[in-house]
Amino acid sequence: MRVKQCGGKVYGMDLTAKERKAMNMEINRQIAEADRQYRNNVDAMILYALHVHLGFGKKRLRRFYEAFNEDHQRLLDYYELPESDGAWIADRKLKEIGVDVEAWNNERKRG
Repeated sequence: MRVKQCGGKVYGMDLTAKERKAMNMEINRQIAEADRQYRNNVDAMILYALHVHLGFGKKRLRRFYEAFNEDHQRLLDYYELPESDGAWIADRKLKEIGVDVEAWNNERKRG
């Protein structure tokens, strides 16, 4: 690693491919850990929105919760893989039916 600095202040660095890979693996590990930390709040928010806006009852919420958590665990496993540079499968599958989550999030930021 070569640190770039000017006037005693660090403004960047050049990493080797091995260092970059190790850094990305650590970032992904931390993403997965943060996800586990906030999982109850996120799950509650999703389930509450399904109940309030779409009328899901307890039984239907439970079915959704079980299915969603299987996919959620696969996402966590994906982030913990050493080579996870490709798009997440759910994102790709939604784009196949014309749903672009990234574009929707960008619209919200602008609007």
